[in-house]
Amino acid sequence: MVGMMSSLKGATTHLLDMMTPCVGPALVFYLEGSTQKILVDTGVGGPEGVIQALSGIGLTPKDIDTVILTHLHFDHADNVGLFPHARFILQKKEWEYAKTPLPIQRSLYNPRTLDELEHLDLVLVGDGYEVEDGVEVILVPGHTKGQQAVVVNTSQGKYVLAGDLLYCWLNIYPGISEYTDMMGNRISCTPQPEHAFYPPGIHTDLSDWYDSVWKVLSFAGSRRRIIPGHEPGLVGKIIPQDHP
Repeated sequence: MVGMMSSLKGATTHLLDMMTPCVGPALVFYLEGSTQKILVDTGVGGPEGVIQALSGIGLTPKDIDTVILTHLHFDHADNVGLFPHARFILQKKEWEYAKTPLPIQRSLYNPRTLDELEHLDLVLVGDGYEVEDGVEVILVPGHTKGQQAVVVNTSQGKYVLAGDLLYCWLNIYPGISEYTDMMGNRISCTPQPEHAFYPPGIHTDLSDWYDSVWKVLSFAGSRRRIIPGHEPGLVGKIIPQDHP
């Protein structure tokens, strides 16, 4: 499930290729195989895309039992009102930060979303909260103070949905020299092979970010099982089936 966003590559890789335009997705994930019907994030823009994507797997928004919000930036938390019967899992630190963010980040939080969540079944949690058997959320600050990642047990090991801690493969594999965006444009990148990981351009604390990246890797056991939040190559993919 995907919403499309235009941006500059400087938002994807901190201080690199800053004026290079690219188009990327705001990904929404549905977790199959659990006893609950779980959605991770609710996308950006109007509700039509989310409704259509759910319809493609035989669901409506009213069928969703649980929504895990990785954080409350507008591109991940639009459309919360589509899910009146769901409980919403959010880090308590993110809820508190969203109400009084850094001035430079106020525009990333939509006051309407906060108001809607006040009237929904919002569950504020801490690090290591078990959503259900095989699905856990962990606190990974850096992009925001309350960013959380979702650890999912699969038949091929634990996968971690990293949200915006890591935007795309460029952050996980900094040696990449070319990037294909949502429109199929092949974009030359400045490779950074001396870095184990490379931060996105939007963050509250880079020191926290580095600590959180290594924490995510320790849960995943391999960077190949870390799933970023805006990677064009993941659109329409089933994980782990399409991501061995």
